[in-house]
Amino acid sequence: MPSYEMTAAEQQEYGNSLTIWQALKLLQTWAPLVNYAREFVSTVDPFKKSLVVAQACEWLASKTDSALDDQLVRHISDVLKTKEGEALVRFCLLQAGVK
Repeated sequence: MPSYEMTAAEQQEYGNSLTIWQALKLLQTWAPLVNYAREFVSTVDPFKKSLVVAQACEWLASKTDSALDDQLVRHISDVLKTKEGEALVRFCLLQAGVK
């Protein structure tokens, strides 16, 4: 077996049993998360990156059956969007040494 092919153990672990159509459906379902990752990487300002992360968290929370995480993430996101939330994030980033 060539080194680039998956071993039987890797196939079992990573679930390489999807058809091409199932794989495309999975990619289509999670494409917004890929878009958030692309936006995160292309954003320079650390505070704006935190807003992208908050949006991604809201999207992820919407995928669960629990309403509690939806509300919690929405409240955190709303706080981040305020002037005080930005000041808090920038303060935390400064304390962590991020410029």
